[in-house]
Amino acid sequence: MICKTLQKVIDENLTTAREIGDLTGKAPSTVYRWIRGQSEPDFNTVRLLVRHLPNRRAAESILSAFTAGTTWRFYNLEAELDVNADGVIDVNDALDTSIEAVRGAGKALGKVREASKDNIIDKDECIELIGLLNDVIRQCSVTQQILVHMSEERRKRKIRLPK
Repeated sequence: MICKTLQKVIDENLTTAREIGDLTGKAPSTVYRWIRGQSEPDFNTVRLLVRHLPNRRAAESILSAFTAGTTWRFYNLEAELDVNADGVIDVNDALDTSIEAVRGAGKALGKVREASKDNIIDKDECIELIGLLNDVIRQCSVTQQILVHMSEERRKRKIRLPK
């Protein structure tokens, strides 16, 4: 499945085999083996590709193909990482989002307990509960993105060489 998807995004001019190789650090021959279905990229290679591929549609297609037939799911989450709007993405943003996630989880679990007292959860309650839990997942994902951003910024600072 990944081979067909790679070929499709290349045919649609969303990326090139060269770009895939450059973004993943793999030789062109390796990329062509993936396209021909002779081998498949590993998780870390797909992660690098999806993270750095400039075309969002191509990245989502590749990630969908890689996770197809597994229990893995992904969410495309475009979120503001400066949660507290202080002009800096830092640990306070991660904490604020985490605190909101815990509050939301508590609210959702309380509603689950309340709704299940009679062992019957009607359709409207179920939809509300799913929405609350999806909010918790979104907030946890934002926290993860903030932590990754902070890690990448720290790595960039360590790599800089003095002039």
